[in-house]
Amino acid sequence: MATPVELRDGDRALAVVHPELGGWLTRYARQVSGHGLVDVLHHDDAVISRWPQNMWAGNPILFPHVSYNIHDGAEGKYALDGRVFASPQHGFGRRVPWAVAARDAASVTLELTDGERTRPSYPFAFRHRLTCRLEAGRLVLEQEIENRDARPLPFSTGIHPYLRVPLAPGGERGRCFVRLPAATRFVPVDQAASFTREAWAARELSVAEDVSGTIFLGELARPEIALVDPAAGLATTLNWAGAPDHRFVALWARTTAEPYYCVEPWTALPNSFGRADGGRITLPPGGRWTARLGLDVAACG
Repeated sequence: MATPVELRDGDRALAVVHPELGGWLTRYARQVSGHGLVDVLHHDDAVISRWPQNMWAGNPILFPHVSYNIHDGAEGKYALDGRVFASPQHGFGRRVPWAVAARDAASVTLELTDGERTRPSYPFAFRHRLTCRLEAGRLVLEQEIENRDARPLPFSTGIHPYLRVPLAPGGERGRCFVRLPAATRFVPVDQAASFTREAWAARELSVAEDVSGTIFLGELARPEIALVDPAAGLATTLNWAGAPDHRFVALWARTTAEPYYCVEPWTALPNSFGRADGGRITLPPGGRWTARLGLDVAACG
């Protein structure tokens, strides 16, 4: 097992990151008055030990694309400049080691650059920096992607937090809900070759509702979603006001009995490399792109 990096914000919060396991953030917990140390992310040593298979815990990073791509009816492939490339679900970012570029007690900056593990599925020169930082107990994730290629750099990206449900031993999964703003729901058609749109009213969506098929939302009224555990009196809040290109959110859990629920801000919908209008971000040579997302937990009424 690779050596993890442990971050601490005094006695207010802690986080654990595994640079060699795809930059995987496997733990974030903070002190909440009256509740003690509350773990926000689902943690499972058995899941960590099987990396990079079925990473159903913590927060994996998604790059150079979110979700899957489709080419000629086959999943896991995409065409670019007359060539066909194979690329796994959510890309290689979570499946290859990252290097530690900088660290202190409360933060670590990881770096991924192109090499023999990336070029077979993504033929571009790039640098991707990911910073995990504890700020006054809150967890902040910052991304910086730099195009080091002579060509424009296409990509989509996102995070995949497995939020813990229930949030505390006194909580009840069946009573937990996700507080969602008004939005547009995007429903994939023909292997995500296109999407239909339907209005989505603001609501409190029970985590007991089956989302194994994934709910995709976009055009959200605000870039913030909370997962609330009323029995425990706790709420986890994910805010990405500092990441305006994260225009979509995927809601997913493998079953309605899992100890987690995923709320995933993404910059694109599935098949972003397989559709002409896939919503990819394109950086010019020498260009840089940044995003900042935050995760927190607090007592609620």
